[in-house]
Amino acid sequence: MSYTISEVATKLGLTKDTLYYYEKEDLLPLIVRNKSGHRVYSDSDVEWIFLIRCLRDTNMPIYKIKQYVSLLIEEGGSSIPERRKILNEHNALLIEKIKTFQNFQKLVEKKLEFFGNALKAENPEGIRCMDYMTEWEQFKAIIGGFQYE
Repeated sequence: MSYTISEVATKLGLTKDTLYYYEKEDLLPLIVRNKSGHRVYSDSDVEWIFLIRCLRDTNMPIYKIKQYVSLLIEEGGSSIPERRKILNEHNALLIEKIKTFQNFQKLVEKKLEFFGNALKAENPEGIRCMDYMTEWEQFKAIIGGFQYE
């Protein structure tokens, strides 16, 4: 199947400008053009762009994506170890980010629990009017102190 640039942009939740940028930065294979000079994207092109988007959405720097693409285009199958290394390094960063966000989520959940309890308190007005430091001290007591993991 073939797609226009607008169809690809819509399908992948990107802008046409992003697709032009990816092409300008040599992140995409050569995109075929029709007789009118318009880009014609194949299913394979769309899958490739989806990978690029995935890597960008997970904060892989453009230079790393370029390195990955360059290895694939210039060296093909012989570059699998290097490409695997790039993805392994990126995956390790993602695992650390996920752990960090899970810790942040726990903190937010504890804060929501604190507010839920505060709203159920016998004197909710007193709790609502508490200043920042008092609230923070009470919250730290609930979570057993504050530590970075």
